Amino acid sequence: MTIPGKKSARSGKYVLGVIFLILAVQVALTWKLRHAAVSPLLRVVAPSSQWMEGSLSPYGPGFEQELLNRFCQENGMRWEWEKADSWDEAWEMVRNGKADLIIGLGAQPPKNMDVSLVVGPAYARFDPLLVRAKGSSPSTGDCGKVIVASNADLDSLSLPANDSGCAPTPVVPEDVSLRSVLDSLSKDGLSTALVDSGRYRLLQPFYSQLTTESRLSGSVEYRWFWSERSKELSRALVDFWARTLDSPAYKDIYDRYFGFLPERTDPYEMRHFMRTLKRKLPTYEEQILLSASKYGIDPLLLVAVIYQESHFNSRAKSKTGVRGLMQLTIRTAKELGVNRNNPFDSIEGGAAYLASLFERFEGTGLTPADQWFFALAAYNRGRGHVLDAMTLAKAQGGSGRTWRELKDVFPKLSYAKYYRNSKYGYTRGFEVVHYVEKIRYFYYVLNGLVVLSRPEAQQLAMLVGPSLL
Repeated sequence: MTIPGKKSARSGKYVLGVIFLILAVQVALTWKLRHAAVSPLLRVVAPSSQWMEGSLSPYGPGFEQELLNRFCQENGMRWEWEKADSWDEAWEMVRNGKADLIIGLGAQPPKNMDVSLVVGPAYARFDPLLVRAKGSSPSTGDCGKVIVASNADLDSLSLPANDSGCAPTPVVPEDVSLRSVLDSLSKDGLSTALVDSGRYRLLQPFYSQLTTESRLSGSVEYRWFWSERSKELSRALVDFWARTLDSPAYKDIYDRYFGFLPERTDPYEMRHFMRTLKRKLPTYEEQILLSASKYGIDPLLLVAVIYQESHFNSRAKSKTGVRGLMQLTIRTAKELGVNRNNPFDSIEGGAAYLASLFERFEGTGLTPADQWFFALAAYNRGRGHVLDAMTLAKAQGGSGRTWRELKDVFPKLSYAKYYRNSKYGYTRGFEVVHYVEKIRYFYYVLNGLVVLSRPEAQQLAMLVGPSLL
């Protein structure tokens, strides 16, 4: 018996099956192009810099490394970094097929590359600077030499001439790393260096013997350059930067590594900071280590908080009524069962209070770093005002879950237009941002002192532990 429509129904199912098969093949091919056709290893080359290795920073493995990690995670790859002694060596490795990607360079590639390259977008721009040892003669005072922290952008700049029309001679050292260049100042008759502000400001706090002589015209740009030998890899990198450069995720990473840095290091502030560590820290380091370990806080972060709160003055008091090393209120000290005027009690109570604030932001979708920044803001101004700032950030289109967003909206809570609709009302939001950024800065400096084995780090030796951020 023949049932009308049975054959056509079978035909329809067959057609649908073919369509689904075609779609499945297309999806598989797309995935393969994105994940499998690209070599699993991305070969990266660049001279050593803090933008890449991030050893001084407690905030992560390094800015460039985080970008590389994101790219490789998206494309099923892994990366390896080959440290080049110079940019010329880096270009040569790309030309010879020994590297796929150059990190952090801003100038155009050499004309003899013999390989097609893609110029990535400029993701940072900085000023060229002349820096010199304090007490040395300015570079424009004679026709001496200027060390160039090799970067093709810097190599192309014209050094300023003196009144006689004589300009210094640029000298590119064998080791182009900025640390090596800064260490070499005042040695071998070379007292001035040409650097870019982006790399220099990461090291400036640790070179108190140096000063900025002048800013030159022009700019230094940071980019990625990559070979087009692999079309799939090239397309993936183009796509990555098209989605990344203006993304909130990129801005958050940038702020975490650099958002707290001042344009210029205040030498008086840094001198006071170092002197205070030397004089006061030995008295309290055992208690700091004990309290930090008890409450899960990096001891160096706790040192930064104490310095920002009281400059290690156990008798410090504020017009608002807070007192002691950790500037506790009467109410908080009573709840914690500590004597806020006793410096050891103050450290114990302050650490306990900060840790409790950190815990109260659990489950809010914050990264560990942002969770500490939020806790610091709450320590300074109260958790309620932080919640208001989170709400305001969301109302203005953000997630309310990053410090970058909060430090943009916190100052607005000083104006009636914004605080009149908030739950906890007016607050001096500018002060909150300043407070957190200063602690982030001092924490960075403390970590850097240890990494660089500076003499000042002797007072920090027993406090060194793994970063919690």
